[in-house]
Amino acid sequence: MAAEIIRRSCPTCEACCGLQVHVDRDTQQILRIEGDPDDFRSRGYLCPKAYAMKAVYEDPDRLTQPMRKRADGQFEAISWDEAFAYAAEKLRPIREKYGPQSVGVFIGEPTGHNLGALLYTTLFMRALGTPRAFSSATMDQFPKNVTLKLMYGDGWMFVIPDVKRTDLFICMGGNPVVSQGSLMGTPDVPGVLRGIRQRGGRVVVIDPRRTETADLADEHHFIRPGTDAYFLAAMIHVFFEEGLVNLGRFAAFTDGVQEVREICRDFSPEAVAETTGIAAETIRALAREYATTKKAALYGRIGTCTQEFGTLASWLLDVAAILTGHFDEEGCMMFPRPAAGQSEPGEASAPMSVGAYRTVARGLPEIDGQLPAGVMAEEIEEKSAGDQRMRALLTAAGNPVLSAPNGDRLAASLGELDFMVSVDIYINETTSHADLILPTTVSAEEENFDFTYATTCSHNYARWSPAIFEAPAGAKPHWEVLMRLVEAATGVPLEQLDEAMVGGIAGSVTRPGGRCEGKTTEELIAAIGSERGPLRILDLMLRAGPYGDRFVAGKDGLSLRALRECGGLVDLGPLKPRLPEVLKTPDRRIPLVHPYITADVPRLAAALADAQRRDRLLLIGRRQVRNMNSWLHNAQVLAKGPARCTLLMHPDDAKRFGLATGEKARVRSQSGEIVTEVEVSDEVMKGVVRLPHGFGHTRPGSRTAIATRLQPGANANQLTDEGPLDVPSGTHIANGIPVEIARA
Repeated sequence: MAAEIIRRSCPTCEACCGLQVHVDRDTQQILRIEGDPDDFRSRGYLCPKAYAMKAVYEDPDRLTQPMRKRADGQFEAISWDEAFAYAAEKLRPIREKYGPQSVGVFIGEPTGHNLGALLYTTLFMRALGTPRAFSSATMDQFPKNVTLKLMYGDGWMFVIPDVKRTDLFICMGGNPVVSQGSLMGTPDVPGVLRGIRQRGGRVVVIDPRRTETADLADEHHFIRPGTDAYFLAAMIHVFFEEGLVNLGRFAAFTDGVQEVREICRDFSPEAVAETTGIAAETIRALAREYATTKKAALYGRIGTCTQEFGTLASWLLDVAAILTGHFDEEGCMMFPRPAAGQSEPGEASAPMSVGAYRTVARGLPEIDGQLPAGVMAEEIEEKSAGDQRMRALLTAAGNPVLSAPNGDRLAASLGELDFMVSVDIYINETTSHADLILPTTVSAEEENFDFTYATTCSHNYARWSPAIFEAPAGAKPHWEVLMRLVEAATGVPLEQLDEAMVGGIAGSVTRPGGRCEGKTTEELIAAIGSERGPLRILDLMLRAGPYGDRFVAGKDGLSLRALRECGGLVDLGPLKPRLPEVLKTPDRRIPLVHPYITADVPRLAAALADAQRRDRLLLIGRRQVRNMNSWLHNAQVLAKGPARCTLLMHPDDAKRFGLATGEKARVRSQSGEIVTEVEVSDEVMKGVVRLPHGFGHTRPGSRTAIATRLQPGANANQLTDEGPLDVPSGTHIANGIPVEIARA
């Protein structure tokens, strides 16, 4: 039988590149994966991560049956009925005796790539009723969520660089050539950056390392880790000092300009030059160039978030853009308009929740429904809390023993839980501690829709992807496993939960002023059918969305059926200005100065002198094109090759410690120590060492043979202290960590 070609998007990173997947139906094999030249977004481009879908589908270590831990610590396969009965037997008594807060939940990053997981995770959390919500967000972009919520009223309406139309791209704290454009989903970032330069524009990178993105830039400036907020405040200081502020149309709905001037008055380029490591005149020149270039995008990613002043840095990025007219304009920072309608105009949002729940160990507040991921261990250990301590934990597609701070402490604490269940396809460093593991179908076995990443793309589009193979009999998708767990813990049937979700969405768009006003909830539900799961919810959202038919007979518009019939991919056009219409702040205005954010400015000012110290090494993270956090290391096609978990160190620092490439170094921080291989290179600035995260596949009990054999590495997050936080967001500090180095 001839190979069949299936066109779909890559499910592994935000770029969502178009793929041609060659399959043999008779043998149920993926023969090869190629870039799709007919995909208007990626035009045949793909990176090594595209092969992960085949590797995961074929992985002999992947679980396909529920696994229960026996008394001897070994796992045994059981049926789904047994698994959910076991979950009910253990979870329901805990929840009933100690309350919903006795159950904690950790949601991992892979859920962002799965439609069902995305749509049902919020319902999962609400139905469980627990305030102990942890996720990878507080180790990643959460400072940006906080500033988006406070400035625009929607913490998930991301602002994205319009890179294909900009004339000046300034990149801070990101390496989009490797990440494929995180929070700027853009296939073939190298080609896009070359395109900026070819049309006469410029690319500037500000990073402690001369990254792969910096290699393609016109200009690269080393910046001391953790000092991005100082640099941005200094740029804004120059805008005011040199008369470069120009709000344009934003003057009609923006408040707090003069307050920003006062806040940045003391952060002149001269005042922060020694701290940042960037000369005052360089800061001034960049500020002038940015302010006077009509189409300019100032982009910051994870490096600007996972530092001591991540919220202030995230805030100042947007403030700089708004003050100079580089926000919500072509070629600048703009808002996508996703087809599922996630960011359509609507009612003002409720104020951001802070402190509705506080941790029992340190009294840390939940912030917009999130608790810092690194406090899970202390919430389990806190015996003085009595009935209030965390007694059960549910993890979904996450490996926090490797990805959260101080993994050794977390691993030890997991043994003190009364019950732990993991929704995962592997027995890894975290799930090996679970009492029950519930595997799900994988991307090759599921239809999908680029849901989250249509909100982070640099060009509007909609894409549905077909399943490559039919899931095996009895296999369950992620959304169903989540709902069955809720049913086990609470007694509320899946069917009731699903109906409530569908009815809630239908009711929100048929209310007065809603996008389907005049229709009834019953009409919408009848139109989308009765098959349970994420696809009918997607159909409802598409039809009620900005490009949908609004359930009007005879009207053209997007729907799930239309996407399937056209091959799955629709070009919805370039990004367009969306403000002030989509603002969801209480007064429909932008508060440039929100007291919750600016309350952290005195701490920033007080830390200025300490940030100038040069008597210590600072550790930062490192993106790599063949990795995706901690979850692709068991894919042999990506794990093969030389060791990648190496400590990047400047030659002068290596000489000082008597180290050379290939030798072992002992790295110690306040929270722990690791031993790792050294790689000497002048691509990292002096006084800084860089180590990728997600490694450390050396723990007993884990069954990821390829990761353990080919890329075990060392756990960088063992050096991350769970104590210090970016205060306004509760995000852990993973960049700018003081460390000591010695020969191992």
